[in-house]
Amino acid sequence: MTVPLPVTLAQRSLWTDLDDPDGSVLNHVVETLDLRGPLDPARFEAALTHALADVAALHVRYARVDGQPAQLPTGEPPRPPGRLDWRAHPDPEAQARAHERDAARRPLGLRTGDLYRHALHRLADDHWRWVFVTHHIALDGYGVTQLLTQLAAHHRALSGLHAPPAPFGPLAAPALEDRAYDGSAQQCADGARLRAAYADLPFEAAPLLHLGLQMGYRAQRTVPPALVRFLRTVTAAWGAAWPDALMAACAAQWHARTGEPAVLIAAPVMLRLGSAAAHVPCMRMNLLPLRIEVSPGDDLATLTRRTQAARTHAQGAAHYRLERLWGDLDRRRLFGPEVNVIPFAAPLDFGPGLGVTRDTPASGPVEDLAFTFSGWHDDLTVTADGHPVLHTPESLETLLDDLLRHLHTGLRVPALREVRT
Repeated sequence: MTVPLPVTLAQRSLWTDLDDPDGSVLNHVVETLDLRGPLDPARFEAALTHALADVAALHVRYARVDGQPAQLPTGEPPRPPGRLDWRAHPDPEAQARAHERDAARRPLGLRTGDLYRHALHRLADDHWRWVFVTHHIALDGYGVTQLLTQLAAHHRALSGLHAPPAPFGPLAAPALEDRAYDGSAQQCADGARLRAAYADLPFEAAPLLHLGLQMGYRAQRTVPPALVRFLRTVTAAWGAAWPDALMAACAAQWHARTGEPAVLIAAPVMLRLGSAAAHVPCMRMNLLPLRIEVSPGDDLATLTRRTQAARTHAQGAAHYRLERLWGDLDRRRLFGPEVNVIPFAAPLDFGPGLGVTRDTPASGPVEDLAFTFSGWHDDLTVTADGHPVLHTPESLETLLDDLLRHLHTGLRVPALREVRT
C-alpha cells in the first residue's frame, strides 16, 4: 500500500488555488540546457535517468487524503526523453522553439503523476538542447537547480571523473517542518511582523482579482561587465551587498513611475538555509515583502542600506506564506515589483569539452512586473517579465534600458532626482 506523504505549505497553497489542477499550464516551468561539443547522447540519457530517479518530487501523484492534499509515490521509473533531430531542417532553431512552446502549453497531470516531460533536440552535429517542462507544485527554482546540478554530477561520474553524487534527503522532511510551523506561536508572530508593513498604507485591491495571473511578456539584457565590477566596488565601499543595491534601484524606478513613497518589493526566499529542504528538491519558496521608503532626494547608497535593513527585518518571518498574508489583509495588493537576485548562478559542469548554457524560458505567471538578476563573477543578466495587460514587449525593453542607465548613474550621482526620467 502506498503511504501518503504530506505536502509543503507552498504546495498546499498551489493545490488550493488551482480550480483545475490537471488543466492549468500557468504554473509550468520550462528549463533548457544547450550543450555544445562532443556529447554522447547515450551517456547523457543515462545521467538523466539517474538524476530524475533521485528527485522523488517528480514521481508522485496528488490527491486528497482525509480531506487534505497529499503526495502519493507512484513507484514509476524515470521516462526517457523524446529524441528530435532538426539538422536537416532549414531552420533547426525555429523548429526546436516551436516544439518547446508546444510542450509548455500542454497540461501536465497532477492527479495522474504526469509531472514532467522532456526532450533532447539535435540542432547541429555539435549542438544539442535538452528541454524540461515541470510544474511548480513539484519544484521551485532552487529545486530545479538541484536537479540540474545532480544531472551534471551524474554525467561527470559516468565519464569516469568522480564517484556518483550522494542521494537527496527524504521527500517528506520539508513538509514535516512546515507542519510543525503551521499554527505555531512563531507563525502568529511572523504574521504580525509582516502585516505591520501595511498598517499605514491605503488599501488597493490586488491586480490579479480583475486581471488574473498570466504568463508575461519578457525582455532581457546582459549587464556590461564593467558595470558589474563597478557595482561590486561601490557597494563594497558602502559596506553593503550588491544584490541589495539592485533591489534598491528597482525600488527607485518603481517610485519614479508610480510616485509611491513606500515601495513593497516582493523578494523570493528559498527557505533552505538550516532546513532539511536544503537537501531535498521540492516546492517551498515564498515571497517576502520588503518595505522600502523612497523619496526623490534619496541617493542609491541610502536606499541600498534601507533595503538591507528591510530584508534583515523581514527575513525572520520568511516562512509566513504570502497566500496567508494576502488573506489576512483582505486580498489587498501585497507587492510592487518582484525582484529576484541570484548572485551565485554557477555554470553547470558536465565535464571537459562540453559547453553548457542554461535558460529558463518560463517560470510561472506574473502579477505585474518581475525582475530576475542572475550572475556569476562578472557575468550578470537581468530579465523583466510583465503582465500582458499592464506591459508591452516594447515597454519592458524601455524599463530595462532605463534601469541599467539609472543604476550606473545612481552609483555615481548622489540624488535620485538627478536620474529620474
